[in-house]
Amino acid sequence: MKKLLFIATLSVLLFSCKEKKEDKPATTTQVTMALPISYSSSFEMGDPAYAAMIVKGSWKDWVANDMDNMKSWVADTCVAFQANNMMTKGVDSLLAAWKKGRAAYSSCRDSVNAVMSVRSTDKKENWVLVWATAYDTKLDGTIDTSAVQETWRINKDGKADLLYQFDRAKRKQ
Repeated sequence: MKKLLFIATLSVLLFSCKEKKEDKPATTTQVTMALPISYSSSFEMGDPAYAAMIVKGSWKDWVANDMDNMKSWVADTCVAFQANNMMTKGVDSLLAAWKKGRAAYSSCRDSVNAVMSVRSTDKKENWVLVWATAYDTKLDGTIDTSAVQETWRINKDGKADLLYQFDRAKRKQ
């Protein structure tokens, strides 16, 4: 009986003293990149409110064909490099371009596949990254389906001031 009590006590002691792996703080491993990184390779998770702002403004408002509130979340000085190889400067130009583009579709049904807000720790800038699939129905009834990736920079006032947008038409199977 003493032997069993001794083993039980020893087990409890060992178990309670053992550091749990999930309780350890995350460590950052320094790595050397194979090529020079021109902007930054140092990021942390950012403010999720910025991601919510972009999903509503860039995606939900596009689907609803209601982009008039763009000035509430896009900076006056915004520069947008759009997937159609057009560059626009200023929120008014971007709004006009998006309204013209949206007018070519009778309806849109988009799916945001992933979104994340990140912050570069060395540049101290906030970014929102969006991966989505756009299902846009043209006025003649044909459907454009494309994979879209957007990278938005958020300025110190909490507004989007830079957009890099890329898309790729979905392959027919």
